[in-house]
Amino acid sequence: MLSRPAAIGAHAALALFAVACGSGPTPTLSPGPVADPEEAAHLRELAFGYWEAFNAYDADGTLAYLEGGYRAQREENVRTEIGRIDLFNVQLGVSEEAPPWIIEGGGREMYLTMKEPLGTRRIRMEFQDVEGEWKITFAQQTE
Repeated sequence: MLSRPAAIGAHAALALFAVACGSGPTPTLSPGPVADPEEAAHLRELAFGYWEAFNAYDADGTLAYLEGGYRAQREENVRTEIGRIDLFNVQLGVSEEAPPWIIEGGGREMYLTMKEPLGTRRIRMEFQDVEGEWKITFAQQTE
């Protein structure tokens, strides 16, 4: 159990977590065709690798999972949020809520459930094939 000051600090750090992921309208969960099993496994590895790097407080490692334009857009916020969770020694527990599926434009999407010290969050992640390599193009907390 966290002490009251640590809990308040952790809550403040995680309240801003949505900024690190991104913001925008919350889509409804309506998956298209599920990606083939090998591709789905690779996308899971990509998603969980991203959060493992986040939990390791490795900003450069975390950012390496992101597509270039998205990385440039989110870099400052990702570094700030990793610094905050590092300060309070917070670890985020991540599990799959819905497997990867194909979305409009040839991308892929999946949902994760994230457990943090003060609650549970739902995260939507999008992936795009960039020159033969899958990259994260969006990560957002949803309702």
